[in-house]
Amino acid sequence: WQRLPAPVLAPSDADARPFERDTLFKSHIIHDPDRTLGAPYVMFYNARAPADSERIGIAVSSDLQQWKRHGPGHVLENPPPPGGRPGISGDPQVVRIGDLWVMFYFGFKWRPGVSGAFDTFACSHDLKHWTKWEGEPLIRPSEPFDCIHAHKPWVIKHDGVVYHYYCAVGRGEDGKEVRGIALATSR
Repeated sequence: WQRLPAPVLAPSDADARPFERDTLFKSHIIHDPDRTLGAPYVMFYNARAPADSERIGIAVSSDLQQWKRHGPGHVLENPPPPGGRPGISGDPQVVRIGDLWVMFYFGFKWRPGVSGAFDTFACSHDLKHWTKWEGEPLIRPSEPFDCIHAHKPWVIKHDGVVYHYYCAVGRGEDGKEVRGIALATSR
């Protein structure tokens, strides 16, 4: 590995959009040989503006070194609760399943009836327009080890079994927050 002299995207870039002018978080890069968005590499990343919530953005590249932000804003909208700011969407993982692109990601503070962060997904045919799943979250706080948050998905399928890894945040015996990697499987 050779480190580039500067970040490929930064909140201080001239073309940074309003939702990403404070911090850029985790990114996920896919190879799209069809160049659906005009380039073979597509980066999905979560970002935050000052005093705002995290949202997911898109950038594209032909060489994995020079990146151009794609679209006018963030990918998914999560309406704010009454009197609040928009909820968080973050840590995207995009995979191809049949003829659909599926984005696994976590949400926080926008799903009624769900306390803590949870994992969900959205689907797209063109990598630009996404339809959010409105059903039960894939993973939500439900066990002692993830009673605070069950989020930040990484999903793979191996030998017919779906493995859903996620960050579990619970409370230890001393009452302090404890984080770990948890796993849910389709079998």
